[in-house]
Amino acid sequence: MNARFALVAVALAGFACSAPKAVGTYPQASVVLVSIDTLRADHLALYGYREGRTPNLDALGRDGLVFDDVISHVPLTLPAHASIFTGLLPPRHGVRDNIGFSLKPSDKTLAERFKAAGLATGGAISAYVLRAQTGISRGFDVYDDALILDASNESLGALQRDGGVAVASLLKFVDAQAGKRFFAFLHLYEPHTPWSPPAAYRDLKNPYDGDVAYADELVGLFLEGLRARGLADRTILVLTSDHGEGLGDHGEREHGLFLYREAVHVPLVLRLPDGAGRGARIRGPVAQVDIAPTILDLAGLPFAGMDGVSLRGAIAAGQSESRVVYSETLYPRYHFGWSELYAATDSRFRFIRAPKPELYDISKDPGERQNLAGDRAPAMASMDAWLGRMRTAVTAPEAVDAQTREKLAALGYVGASTGSLAASGTLPDPKDKIGAYEDLKKGLAFRASGQNAEAVDHLRKVLAENPLMTDAWETLGLGLIALGREKEGIEALDRAIRIDPLRAEPHMALAKLYALDGKMAAAVGHAEMASRTEPGKSFEILAQIMMDGKREADALVFARRSVAADPQRSMSLFILGTVARQHGRCAEALASFTRAIAAAGRAQGSVVRSLHFQAGDCLARLGREAEAEREFLAELRALPRSVEGRVALATLYRSQGRDAESRKVLSDLVEGAAEASVEDYWAVVRTFTVLGEGEAARSFAAQARQRFPNDSRFR
Repeated sequence: MNARFALVAVALAGFACSAPKAVGTYPQASVVLVSIDTLRADHLALYGYREGRTPNLDALGRDGLVFDDVISHVPLTLPAHASIFTGLLPPRHGVRDNIGFSLKPSDKTLAERFKAAGLATGGAISAYVLRAQTGISRGFDVYDDALILDASNESLGALQRDGGVAVASLLKFVDAQAGKRFFAFLHLYEPHTPWSPPAAYRDLKNPYDGDVAYADELVGLFLEGLRARGLADRTILVLTSDHGEGLGDHGEREHGLFLYREAVHVPLVLRLPDGAGRGARIRGPVAQVDIAPTILDLAGLPFAGMDGVSLRGAIAAGQSESRVVYSETLYPRYHFGWSELYAATDSRFRFIRAPKPELYDISKDPGERQNLAGDRAPAMASMDAWLGRMRTAVTAPEAVDAQTREKLAALGYVGASTGSLAASGTLPDPKDKIGAYEDLKKGLAFRASGQNAEAVDHLRKVLAENPLMTDAWETLGLGLIALGREKEGIEALDRAIRIDPLRAEPHMALAKLYALDGKMAAAVGHAEMASRTEPGKSFEILAQIMMDGKREADALVFARRSVAADPQRSMSLFILGTVARQHGRCAEALASFTRAIAAAGRAQGSVVRSLHFQAGDCLARLGREAEAEREFLAELRALPRSVEGRVALATLYRSQGRDAESRKVLSDLVEGAAEASVEDYWAVVRTFTVLGEGEAARSFAAQARQRFPNDSRFR
């Protein structure tokens, strides 16, 4: 026996403390489903791991039933959760990637089934990938996908949130049920990159294990919440994961590209009311699509029409029936033009269909190091034929906007569509491209963290071997421009456009660059090209270019076209409001500002400078002072050093006789602020003078003379 496998077997024996037995149904119980994103089973003590720290999951395993060999169908968050929620395989529910797909209304989710049965339904998720628009939210009475806003970020907001927020949100939903039966879904994202565990877990050698340990703490917090409410023994609790993580075992650091065991072997723990079946372990392959029918069956509800089976029989027998489990990843095809991969797993063998096929005897080689494809032709042929009957055609994703692509890229899902779905011949095997893939991700990470020189070096290396990687050329161009090497940057962006002429992002980057250089014709030309696929954002860029060029009439035309294409373009709405305000049409301006504020909030952290200030100014002019104060304060919350926001609020307070508050709002701009500029001081002095606060004006002028002795305005 493999030494590592023997060690794992010994470790697992410590958790197998009772014989399996049949379990009944629990038609009066509530149901809780917990999904810990990106959690590979073999990094838990429940599955033999010795280097982590997961006391709550260990205790849950001892108090429940543990399934040894559960296989994910896709190593990607959205498709895997689609299978968990519907009990359908990816070729049936049609969600094949995180981007460009959503769940069909005809595919009923767990939440829809429980809601139809009269249960209250609530969910709380921790990452953008499972946002409500994907269809995963269907059937939930409450679905909390509101991510934490980052007011310091003026473009892209937070894409994930601390799982503690989701735990608190879901417990609030539980409290609202007042003893009624419910279905609750908790999604934790901690083990997903970037790995940054809290200080308490940084002593673990692997930061991934630190994040797993923190996820364990959050599970413990949630379970304690159920116990404190007297619900633990009246609840069917299921804990699992969508997929695992590569951690470099086969060259892939994260997930999505490969189908090796580290990416698809996930935990499954089932805790039944009053601890029924406590301590049992269930051997044999289990499919992710079995989770939904098992939950419904245990809850006493029908589950017909699913690809999965209820595991109640497997629990009684102590092992699953002999079967083959399907897995796929189309991520290499969709994002890089490399071959898609399919896998078949049974109790002994794993076959991966690829340009260079792979077969592993996982009973002897659980780490999948020895490829037996050349030695076990009958086994490989049988599993290959089975896959041929299971898989379906590779369907093209739907078009998505640039913002969605940017957000998913920020979460690590990189690569642009290459138009290769119609490609003929043998596509590259992802195994042969893993080095370039990891270098690409490293280059993108350097660029995201502002290390542009390092990004340029890495991306040059990637492109030397993979000259058709559009997003590598695009990111290289942006990095070069940030380094002041504009000519090289433009050449790189032009290369991206030659590969994919309709790709909007490089066109938009060039439009902004040429506008800054005063080359308006070139800027407009690129923005118009981008508008063919991204009209909302591209027309918005054109509107901004026109506003900067004092071409107000043209700015209005493009802002209106932008909003017509995408009603949520906050900057375009802001431009419409700004022009109306400048012409004294405050009621009209306020309508646009109100829509812009709502759109910015939905954009998860997007901050439009002076938006709240201008809305407040219109409200003040319309005599709606309380609302004006609210907007001025909102401006300062988003941008604490907003001069116009402080001046407006101070002026409003002075008009209301709130002199002390007025002085404080202005003084706080410069007092104790090391970053206060000469213009900040000038704004304070000038405003105090206008408000008749001569003594305060003289005091701050004296301070300004000491800090800025060469500025004649303070003499």
